[in-house]
Amino acid sequence: MSTIRYAPWLRRLHWLIALLVACALVLIEIRGWFPRGSAMRSGVKWAHMQFGMAVLLLMVPRLLARARSAVPPISPQPPRWQDMLSKLVHLALYLLAFAVPLLGMAMMFAAGKPWNLLGLPLPVLGVGNSDLAHRIGDVHETAGDVLMWLAIVHAATALFHHYVQRDDTLRRMLSGRRNEVQ
Repeated sequence: MSTIRYAPWLRRLHWLIALLVACALVLIEIRGWFPRGSAMRSGVKWAHMQFGMAVLLLMVPRLLARARSAVPPISPQPPRWQDMLSKLVHLALYLLAFAVPLLGMAMMFAAGKPWNLLGLPLPVLGVGNSDLAHRIGDVHETAGDVLMWLAIVHAATALFHHYVQRDDTLRRMLSGRRNEVQ
């Protein structure tokens, strides 16, 4: 079976963003391991924000690369319902990859507390609104949970396609020269 892969930059951005999302999720989950007010808890929260903002910054070139690249066909072709469901899940993943970091940034802005991107100060609401920040934070957390579960389903589905359906869904996003046609 000959496999046509996604464009190299699209593959690289896919895996880099997947890694950054995973790091952000792991960091926020382990935050609770450390006492409130501790330097370690603050460091973990800061790192979570950095990874989240990196996801947002990389989603822009990812979206541009995706818009300029053709989607390689799956061989053998899956049923239409799988194709439609795949498009829906990908759309949701793209939307959440933008929305979750933007909601986190909105929460920090509304909180009125100083925050930064790799040491560069970012804007805050002059007088913080903790109620608004908390409400945005709840939406951010829920959207992050949905992103995590969709990403898990996405990965599990790719493995299902590879090992059960035995098509080239997963191979299209992997690098490698064997049987590659570009």
